[in-house]
Formats: sequence, C-alpha cells, structure tokens
Amino acid sequence: MSAIPQDLYAAAGPMAPQGKSMRDHLGMLRRRRGLIALVFATLFAVAVVVAVVLPPVYRSTATILIKEQEIPQEFVRSTVTSFADERIQVISQQVMTRATLLDLVDRYGLYGKARQRETSEEILDRMRRDIKLTPISAEVTDRRTGSPVKSTIAFSLSYDSESAAAAQKIANELTTLYLNENVKNRQQKAAETTSFLDEELARVSEHISEVEQKLSVFKARNQGRLPELNLANQVGSERANSDIQRLEREIVFLNERIMSLQTQLADTKPNQPLAGASGTLLDPDDRLKSLQLQLTTLVGTFSEDHPDVKRLRREIAVLQAETGQDGDATDREARRLELQAQLSLLRQKYADEHPDVAKAKRALAALEALPPGDAKRARKPDNPVYINLKSQIESTIAQVQSLRTERDEMRAKLALFDMRVSQTPEVEREYLELVRDMESSRARFRELRDKQMQAQVAEQLERGRKAERFTLIEPPIFPEKPYRPNRMLIVMLGLVLAVVGGVGVALLREALDQTVHGPRDVMRVLQAPVLAVLPVVASPLLARRRSRVRKIMALAVLVAIGVVVAGLHYFYMPIDVAWYSILRRVAG
Repeated sequence: MSAIPQDLYAAAGPMAPQGKSMRDHLGMLRRRRGLIALVFATLFAVAVVVAVVLPPVYRSTATILIKEQEIPQEFVRSTVTSFADERIQVISQQVMTRATLLDLVDRYGLYGKARQRETSEEILDRMRRDIKLTPISAEVTDRRTGSPVKSTIAFSLSYDSESAAAAQKIANELTTLYLNENVKNRQQKAAETTSFLDEELARVSEHISEVEQKLSVFKARNQGRLPELNLANQVGSERANSDIQRLEREIVFLNERIMSLQTQLADTKPNQPLAGASGTLLDPDDRLKSLQLQLTTLVGTFSEDHPDVKRLRREIAVLQAETGQDGDATDREARRLELQAQLSLLRQKYADEHPDVAKAKRALAALEALPPGDAKRARKPDNPVYINLKSQIESTIAQVQSLRTERDEMRAKLALFDMRVSQTPEVEREYLELVRDMESSRARFRELRDKQMQAQVAEQLERGRKAERFTLIEPPIFPEKPYRPNRMLIVMLGLVLAVVGGVGVALLREALDQTVHGPRDVMRVLQAPVLAVLPVVASPLLARRRSRVRKIMALAVLVAIGVVVAGLHYFYMPIDVAWYSILRRVAG
C-alpha cells in the first residue's frame, strides 16, 4: 500500500471531487485533437471559401448640401414652404418610379444575369434596395423661437453594384435626377402659386365688377332714397313744408284781396261814373242788376218756394219787360268770379259738407243757371275805375292759380321727400349689404394683388436659383475598394466559429463516449476505489503514430497561417503595406 501515490488515495477516498479538473479537460483535448482539427479545418475552410466566393459590391456615394436661400427671407419670401425632409421624400418617390429605374437598367445593362431569371418587379425591388439615401442632420437654431431644433442640412445618395464603374455611373445619374427634380418641383410650385393667385385675382375682379353693376342698378332704381341723401331729403322736406305754408298764406292774402276788389267792382258801374251820394235813385237797369244780385244771394240761402225768392223773380220779370234785356253780362261775370273766390276761400277753411260751403255752391249754381243776356245790347265797359278793378281781379286770380299750382307741386315734392325718408331704412339695409360686399371684395383684391406680386418675385427667385436649393458638394467617385463583403471579418468570424465548433464537437463526443480513460472513469463505472495506476508502456507503433499526428497538426497550422496571411494580403491590405504600417506605429 505504501507504493500507491497519495493523489490516488485522495481520488479514491470518500471525499474525492465529483467535477472534472483542468487535467481532465486537457486530457480530453489531447484525446480528441484529431476530431477538433478536422472540424476546425472544415469550418475555417468553409468561411474562407465564403469570403472568397462572395462577389464584391462597390458603393459610390454623393453628398448633396441643402443650401439656404441667398436673399434674406425678410426681403423675399419663397412660396415653397415644405420642409427639406418632406421634399426629399417627395423627390425620392418621383425618381424611384418604374419608368425611370427601368430606363437606367436598360441603358447601363444592370443585373444582366438576374434579368434572365427574374421578373421586372424583382429587378426593380433589387435596384431600390441598392439605392441608399441617408439624411444628414444637425442641431440648428430656430429663427422664430430661438430654440435648438434638429434639421436636415444635407443627405447622401449612394448606389451599390458589383461593378465599380456601374456604381459610379448610376450614382451620377441619380444625383442629377435629384438635383433636376428639385429645381423642377420648386419652379413648378412657384408657377402654380402664381397661376392660382392670378386666377383668384381674376375671379375677385369679376366679382367686383358684378357688385359694381348691381350697385349702379340699385342706385338708379333707388335714386334719391340712398342713405347718404337721407339728410338732404329731410332738409328738402322741411323746406317744402315751409314753402307750402308760405304759399298758403299768400293764397289766403290774395283771396282776401280778390274779395275786396270784387266788392269794389260790384259797387262800380261799368258804363258811368261812380254812384253819387246816398239816396240817389237807380234807373231800371241798375234796379234790374241789383235785383238779380239779390236773387243770387237769396237762392244761395233759401229755396225756390220762399216768398222773397218768388217776389224777386216777379220784380225781375217786370223790369226785364220794361228794359227789354236780361241784365248786364259784365256784372254777372263779376258776381260769378266773386262767388268762385269766396267758395275757394271757404274750402280752405272747411270741408265740402260745411253749411257755408254748401251755400256758396248753391249761389254759384244759381248764377250760372241764369239765362244769358242779349249780346247785342251788352255794352263794353268804359269806366276806367271799373276796368282797373277788373284787371286787378283777373291778375290776382292768375296769381292765385299760379300759387296754387306751385303749392300743388310743393305738396308733391313734400310727399316725395317724405316717401324717400320713410323708405330710406329699407333701402339702407340692402345698400349696406352691397357696400360691405364691395369693400370686402376690394380688400380681398388688394390682398391678392400684394400676394400676386410677392409670388411673381418668388417665382423669379426660383428661376434665378437664388432660393433654397440642392448643391452637390461631393460628387460620386470611382470606388477603389469593395464596400462589401468584409472578407477579413468573415475569415475572423470563421476562425472563431471553427475554434468554437471544434471544441464543441469534442465536448459533445466526449459526453456521448462511455469509454474508460482514467481513474475517475473506473470509479464511476465500478463504484469502487482505485488502489493503483499502472503507467502506459510506450511502444514503437504508438510513438510513430504520435509523431505523424504532430506533423499533420504542424502542417495544418502552417496551412492555416498561410491562408490567413494570403487572405490579409489579397482582401484587406498587402503584406508590405501592413508591415510598413506596423513599423511606423512601433517607431511612433
């Protein structure tokens, strides 16, 4: 028992550890080194093949700057108010149309092999995936609020292709399309804004003409009843009322004068001087005229059956028989004029049903009902006083008629003025509606005219390319190195995967293997302690096998190193350049 090592006793004791130690893991790696090497070589070879076989993809990129408007917006404001991000997306949708992309594919012969087995939609999808648009944002200060905001100041446009020349050409074409489409869109929007304002201005101008025509017709239809003439109508009404009162007073005065003159005319003989002193006897002619005048007065007061009326008619018949005439026609005319003047004066004071008015009407009707006298015996008046009074009466009657005519005209004017004043509120409502429509239309016309002028200036700004625009600051260049795949990264990942895969396969094979490889496996299988471990007796065959395995491993390591170096040289950086770079870093 003394010959047994102490570690074996520890391993065989009841307190022996259950897990595997580092020595066990190293032993497992030694036993499974062939399997690990095989799996490692296979996976690494696959990674290298993938890195080599994957076709190179070149990317040509252009950078486009969104340049601000050259003229300050305080002086000229652009009519294109959309944000840069929005316009970029709109332009992208316009550029990425089916017709445009298929034209580029046909012109430059893109996706030659893929076009033989894929449809046009699949080709278009591939091309849209190969086109990359990346906005470049920066924090700027908002001019209105003064707070920092994130704004797009530029964007990059790139295209991926298996051909470096094709990548550059397509990137150039796309850049040109974006630049031209931006200019076209801005000029089109500016022109559409100007055109819209022109149409709106023409429509408002036409509406103003219609309102002016309506207002002109309204003024012609309501002439004199417009609100601005209301004060003039009120003044005219007051003036007409005062003129009517003045004419009434003048007519009353002249009627009184006519009555006075007719009284004097009745007392004056037309063919002889004025009557003498009281008590002078009248001749039969004067007596006949006097009785006729009395008869006209009594007829106006009493009926035909009254005794006085019958008596006067008998006396008049006797005097007419004596004188052989019916009376003086001149006196009868004078009496008629007097009764007419009296009737006119009474009508101004009373209604037609008043007794005095009815009495005057009956007297005038009785006078006009008298039979006309003998025209041959009527003599022409030769009394100057009589002739003067009669001419005064006639002229005064003419004045009264003229004043009455003027009074009627003034009454018509007063009625017209009163009608205009009463109708003014209703006319004013419609008139104010037309005026308000006219004022609002003119204000809208002035506003649109100002906007039209601003839009025209903004359109000239876009045509002169002085507004916000896309500027190419970095054109697409010919790509000298592939953008993808990253062959070195694939090789490195393949190396790591090969190592992990080899070790993992070894661990899995070890877990499934039930072979006894040491004292622990003996204890696990027999459930008994190990008393002694006999060393392995080396044989020439085993030594040769181990030597051969070492040589294979060394050769595999050399091959792997060679493959890695070749990959670095051809796919990442030439060896001489890498060596000089390392020397510079070490020296620095």
